[in-house]
Amino acid sequence: MSVSVLPDAYGTGSWIADYATVGPPAVSDMATVSGALDDVLSAELDGAQTAMGCTAEDLLLAALGRAVARAIGDGVLTVDVVSGPERAGYRRVGVPCVSHRGLSGPELLAVARPGVGTGDHPSADMSFAYGEGPRAGQSDHPLALHIHRDTETTMHLHWRFDSRRFDHCTVDELAEQFPLALIEVTSG
Repeated sequence: MSVSVLPDAYGTGSWIADYATVGPPAVSDMATVSGALDDVLSAELDGAQTAMGCTAEDLLLAALGRAVARAIGDGVLTVDVVSGPERAGYRRVGVPCVSHRGLSGPELLAVARPGVGTGDHPSADMSFAYGEGPRAGQSDHPLALHIHRDTETTMHLHWRFDSRRFDHCTVDELAEQFPLALIEVTSG
């Protein structure tokens, strides 16, 4: 797959989208791919937080970057990380998408670019939410990932996407690559 910038309804673009579109999606254009992280991967995530001195959100964002690199290509993913009171706000970060296996989890975290300006990216490539709060389906972004704990030992992932911009198989591939990427990131 070649990497290119596709314009969105506002004249900006996302290099990860399969197709360009005009206008916001209708409810019928939105689709969801769901997955889970089992108790082994959840425990790996919890242990890596302590070992690497970072948050679960940091590790999950690094894994997202690795999954995007494997499924779509290398680049910098502009992500609106949902946060704030009642999860109404967000902060924008640049997540490196690097397929080079020589970079460890800490190295991927070190090159993350918090606070990416909006000049080059008036709209983010996607949104990300970890924990309680709005589901990915409540995002205005063409691609959204929401990860939350189902139980104390397992997590659920919801990939919500505009089917006019993304092939279902692209999002399936992201969902399949994410757990593998998380293993690489948390293994140091």
